[in-house]
Amino acid sequence: EHLFESDHQSGAWCKDPLQASDKIYYMPWTPYRTDTLTEYSSKEDFIAGRPTTTYKLPHRVDGTGFVVYDGALFFNKERTRNIVKFDLRTRIKSGEAIIASANYHDTSPYRWGGKSDIDLAVDENGLWVIYATEQNNGRIVISQLNPYTLRVEGTWDTAYDKRSASNAFMICGILYVVKSVYEDDDSEATGNKIDYIYNTELSKDGYLDIPFPNSYQYIAAVDYNPRDNLLYVWNNYHVVKYSLDFGVLDNRL
Repeated sequence: EHLFESDHQSGAWCKDPLQASDKIYYMPWTPYRTDTLTEYSSKEDFIAGRPTTTYKLPHRVDGTGFVVYDGALFFNKERTRNIVKFDLRTRIKSGEAIIASANYHDTSPYRWGGKSDIDLAVDENGLWVIYATEQNNGRIVISQLNPYTLRVEGTWDTAYDKRSASNAFMICGILYVVKSVYEDDDSEATGNKIDYIYNTELSKDGYLDIPFPNSYQYIAAVDYNPRDNLLYVWNNYHVVKYSLDFGVLDNRL
Protein backbone atom coordinates (compact mmCIF):
# COMPACT_ATOMS: atom_id res chain seq x y z
CA GLU A 1 0.00 0.00 0.00
CA HIS A 2 1.45 3.33 -1.11
CA LEU A 3 0.73 6.11 1.38
CA PHE A 4 2.42 9.19 -0.03
CA GLU A 5 5.55 10.71 -1.45
CA SER A 6 7.83 12.48 1.02
CA ASP A 7 10.11 15.41 0.29
CA HIS A 8 13.03 13.31 1.60
CA GLN A 9 14.65 10.50 -0.32
CA SER A 10 15.34 8.54 2.85
CA GLY A 11 13.82 8.18 6.28
CA ALA A 12 11.74 5.73 8.28
CA TRP A 13 8.30 5.42 9.81
CA CYS A 14 6.71 3.03 12.28
CA LYS A 15 4.06 2.32 14.88
CA ASP A 16 4.53 1.20 18.48
CA PRO A 17 3.75 -2.54 18.48
CA LEU A 18 2.92 -2.53 22.20
CA GLN A 19 0.26 0.17 21.93
CA ALA A 20 -3.15 -0.29 20.37
CA SER A 21 -3.39 3.28 19.07
CA ASP A 22 -3.15 4.26 15.41
CA LYS A 23 -0.29 6.68 16.08
CA ILE A 24 2.39 6.82 13.41
CA TYR A 25 5.95 8.01 14.05
CA TYR A 26 7.88 9.53 11.19
CA MET A 27 11.47 10.68 10.78
CA PRO A 28 12.86 11.80 7.40
CA TRP A 29 16.62 11.59 7.34
CA THR A 30 19.04 14.39 6.37
CA PRO A 31 22.77 13.97 7.10
CA TYR A 32 23.87 15.88 10.23
CA ARG A 33 20.48 17.55 10.60
CA THR A 34 18.09 14.88 11.83
CA ASP A 35 16.87 15.61 15.36
CA THR A 36 13.07 15.60 15.24
CA LEU A 37 10.46 12.85 15.44
CA THR A 38 6.95 13.65 14.18
CA GLU A 39 3.83 11.96 15.52
CA TYR A 40 0.52 11.56 13.68
CA SER A 41 -2.65 10.32 15.37
CA SER A 42 -3.87 8.23 12.42
CA LYS A 43 -3.06 7.06 8.93
CA GLU A 44 -5.46 9.68 7.55
CA ASP A 45 -3.63 12.49 9.36
CA PHE A 46 -0.31 11.03 8.23
CA ILE A 47 -1.33 11.02 4.56
CA ALA A 48 -2.83 14.51 4.88
CA GLY A 49 0.32 15.83 6.59
CA ARG A 50 -1.43 16.83 9.83
CA PRO A 51 0.97 16.09 12.71
CA THR A 52 -0.23 15.83 16.31
CA THR A 53 3.11 16.80 17.81
CA THR A 54 6.85 16.81 17.22
CA TYR A 55 9.62 15.71 19.56
CA LYS A 56 12.92 17.58 19.59
CA LEU A 57 15.54 14.96 20.40
CA PRO A 58 18.51 15.46 22.75
CA HIS A 59 20.97 14.30 20.07
CA ARG A 60 21.11 14.15 16.32
CA VAL A 61 20.35 10.84 14.67
CA ASP A 62 22.45 8.66 12.37
CA GLY A 63 20.60 6.57 9.80
CA THR A 64 17.02 5.41 9.45
CA GLY A 65 17.19 2.64 12.05
CA PHE A 66 14.95 4.11 14.75
CA VAL A 67 12.03 2.24 16.35
CA VAL A 68 9.29 3.10 18.84
CA TYR A 69 8.65 0.42 21.46
CA ASP A 70 6.45 0.59 24.55
CA GLY A 71 6.20 4.38 24.60
CA ALA A 72 9.87 5.10 23.93
CA LEU A 73 11.92 6.03 20.88
CA PHE A 74 15.20 4.16 20.36
CA PHE A 75 17.75 5.63 17.94
CA ASN A 76 21.44 5.64 17.03
CA LYS A 77 23.10 8.80 18.35
CA GLU A 78 25.05 10.58 15.61
CA ARG A 79 28.75 9.67 15.23
CA THR A 80 28.57 7.04 18.00
CA ARG A 81 27.86 3.34 18.49
CA ASN A 82 25.32 4.31 21.14
CA ILE A 83 21.59 3.65 21.30
CA VAL A 84 19.57 6.38 23.02
CA LYS A 85 16.21 5.72 24.66
CA PHE A 86 13.87 8.71 24.69
CA ASP A 87 10.60 8.57 26.64
CA LEU A 88 7.81 10.02 24.49
CA ARG A 89 5.48 10.72 27.42
CA THR A 90 7.94 12.73 29.51
CA ARG A 91 10.02 13.89 26.50
CA ILE A 92 13.16 13.04 28.43
CA LYS A 93 16.13 10.87 27.51
CA SER A 94 15.79 7.83 29.74
CA GLY A 95 18.86 5.81 28.85
CA GLU A 96 21.88 5.29 26.61
CA ALA A 97 23.69 2.08 25.79
CA ILE A 98 26.95 1.42 23.96
CA ILE A 99 26.73 -1.42 21.45
CA ALA A 100 30.20 -2.86 22.01
CA SER A 101 32.43 -3.01 18.91
CA ALA A 102 29.64 -1.88 16.57
CA ASN A 103 30.84 -0.11 13.45
CA TYR A 104 29.19 3.28 13.07
CA HIS A 105 28.84 6.48 10.99
CA ASP A 106 29.17 4.95 7.50
CA THR A 107 31.80 2.32 8.36
CA SER A 108 29.35 -0.55 7.76
CA PRO A 109 26.13 0.99 6.47
CA TYR A 110 23.58 -0.74 4.30
CA ARG A 111 24.29 -0.46 0.57
CA TRP A 112 22.76 2.97 0.12
CA GLY A 113 24.95 4.53 2.83
CA GLY A 114 23.07 7.07 4.88
CA LYS A 115 24.94 6.33 8.12
CA SER A 116 22.73 3.24 8.38
CA ASP A 117 25.31 1.18 10.28
CA ILE A 118 23.15 0.51 13.33
CA ASP A 119 19.58 -0.59 12.64
CA LEU A 120 17.03 -1.23 15.38
CA ALA A 121 14.24 -3.75 14.89
CA VAL A 122 11.27 -5.04 16.86
CA ASP A 123 9.45 -8.35 16.62
CA GLU A 124 7.43 -10.81 18.71
CA ASN A 125 10.52 -11.42 20.88
CA GLY A 126 11.34 -7.78 21.64
CA LEU A 127 13.99 -5.27 20.63
CA TRP A 128 17.00 -6.03 18.41
CA VAL A 129 20.05 -4.23 17.03
CA ILE A 130 21.39 -5.14 13.58
CA TYR A 131 24.95 -3.94 12.93
CA ALA A 132 28.45 -5.08 11.94
CA THR A 133 31.80 -5.42 13.71
CA GLU A 134 35.43 -5.58 12.63
CA GLN A 135 35.74 -8.84 14.61
CA ASN A 136 33.08 -10.33 12.32
CA ASN A 137 34.81 -8.81 9.25
CA GLY A 138 32.06 -6.28 8.54
CA ARG A 139 29.40 -8.96 8.46
CA ILE A 140 26.03 -8.57 10.14
CA VAL A 141 25.81 -9.08 13.90
CA ILE A 142 22.48 -9.31 15.75
CA SER A 143 22.05 -8.38 19.42
CA GLN A 144 18.91 -8.63 21.52
CA LEU A 145 18.51 -5.53 23.68
CA ASN A 146 16.43 -5.35 26.84
CA PRO A 147 14.21 -2.29 26.23
CA TYR A 148 14.04 -1.43 29.94
CA THR A 149 17.60 -2.00 31.20
CA LEU A 150 19.27 -1.48 27.77
CA ARG A 151 21.42 -4.53 28.49
CA VAL A 152 22.47 -6.79 25.63
CA GLU A 153 20.89 -10.18 26.30
CA GLY A 154 22.41 -12.18 23.45
CA THR A 155 24.58 -11.67 20.36
CA TRP A 156 24.84 -13.69 17.15
CA ASP A 157 27.40 -13.34 14.34
CA THR A 158 26.09 -13.96 10.83
CA ALA A 159 27.88 -14.61 7.54
CA TYR A 160 26.30 -11.77 5.50
CA ASP A 161 28.38 -8.72 4.55
CA LYS A 162 26.44 -5.73 5.86
CA ARG A 163 27.49 -3.35 3.11
CA SER A 164 25.99 -5.61 0.46
CA ALA A 165 22.62 -5.76 2.24
CA SER A 166 19.98 -3.15 1.40
CA ASN A 167 18.18 -3.62 4.69
CA ALA A 168 17.16 -6.25 7.21
CA PHE A 169 14.35 -6.94 9.64
CA MET A 170 13.45 -9.43 12.38
CA ILE A 171 10.38 -11.68 12.69
CA CYS A 172 10.05 -14.14 15.60
CA GLY A 173 13.77 -14.00 16.36
CA ILE A 174 14.72 -14.60 12.72
CA LEU A 175 16.72 -12.08 10.69
CA TYR A 176 15.71 -11.55 7.06
CA VAL A 177 18.14 -9.69 4.79
CA VAL A 178 16.91 -7.73 1.77
CA LYS A 179 19.12 -7.34 -1.27
CA SER A 180 17.96 -4.82 -3.86
CA VAL A 181 18.98 -2.82 -6.90
CA TYR A 182 19.62 0.93 -6.58
CA GLU A 183 18.84 3.51 -9.25
CA ASP A 184 22.11 3.72 -11.15
CA ASP A 185 23.07 0.11 -10.88
CA ASP A 186 21.43 -1.60 -13.83
CA SER A 187 24.30 -4.04 -14.18
CA GLU A 188 22.96 -5.93 -11.19
CA ALA A 189 20.64 -8.46 -12.67
CA THR A 190 20.51 -10.16 -9.28
CA GLY A 191 17.23 -8.37 -8.69
CA ASN A 192 15.34 -7.65 -5.52
CA LYS A 193 14.87 -10.34 -2.94
CA ILE A 194 15.20 -11.62 0.59
CA ASP A 195 18.27 -13.76 0.14
CA TYR A 196 19.55 -14.59 3.64
CA ILE A 197 18.01 -15.71 6.91
CA TYR A 198 19.48 -16.21 10.39
CA ASN A 199 17.58 -17.98 13.17
CA THR A 200 18.80 -16.75 16.57
CA GLU A 201 17.02 -19.55 18.42
CA LEU A 202 18.94 -22.23 16.51
CA SER A 203 22.05 -20.13 15.72
CA LYS A 204 21.69 -21.32 12.12
CA ASP A 205 21.60 -19.49 8.83
CA GLY A 206 20.44 -20.18 5.31
CA TYR A 207 20.10 -18.64 1.86
CA LEU A 208 16.76 -18.05 0.18
CA ASP A 209 15.35 -16.36 -2.88
CA ILE A 210 12.08 -14.62 -2.06
CA PRO A 211 11.15 -11.73 -4.40
CA PHE A 212 10.94 -8.36 -2.63
CA PRO A 213 9.05 -5.42 -4.19
CA ASN A 214 11.28 -2.49 -5.14
CA SER A 215 9.22 -0.14 -7.30
CA TYR A 216 11.35 2.94 -6.65
CA GLN A 217 14.86 1.48 -6.52
CA TYR A 218 16.17 3.16 -3.38
CA ILE A 219 15.23 1.21 -0.26
CA ALA A 220 16.21 3.21 2.84
CA ALA A 221 14.22 1.46 5.59
CA VAL A 222 12.33 -1.78 6.13
CA ASP A 223 10.73 -2.37 9.54
CA TYR A 224 8.44 -5.16 10.67
CA ASN A 225 5.60 -4.53 13.12
CA PRO A 226 4.55 -7.61 15.12
CA ARG A 227 1.14 -6.12 15.98
CA ASP A 228 -0.16 -5.82 12.40
CA ASN A 229 2.41 -8.11 10.69
CA LEU A 230 3.21 -5.46 8.09
CA LEU A 231 6.50 -4.15 6.74
CA TYR A 232 6.95 -0.37 6.96
CA VAL A 233 9.16 0.69 4.06
CA TRP A 234 10.76 3.90 2.82
CA ASN A 235 11.81 3.70 -0.82
CA ASN A 236 13.10 6.72 -2.75
CA TYR A 237 10.77 9.38 -1.29
CA HIS A 238 7.89 6.89 -1.24
CA VAL A 239 6.32 5.78 2.04
CA VAL A 240 4.80 2.33 1.58
CA LYS A 241 3.76 -0.71 3.56
CA TYR A 242 3.69 -4.35 2.52
CA SER A 243 1.83 -7.32 3.89
CA LEU A 244 3.76 -10.55 4.29
CA ASP A 245 3.03 -13.99 2.95
CA PHE A 246 4.08 -16.06 5.93
CA GLY A 247 3.72 -19.23 3.88
CA VAL A 248 6.61 -18.04 1.73
CA LEU A 249 8.65 -16.83 4.70
CA ASP A 250 8.11 -20.09 6.55
CA ASN A 251 11.19 -21.01 8.49
CA ARG A 252 13.32 -23.26 6.28
CA LEU A 253 16.00 -23.99 8.82
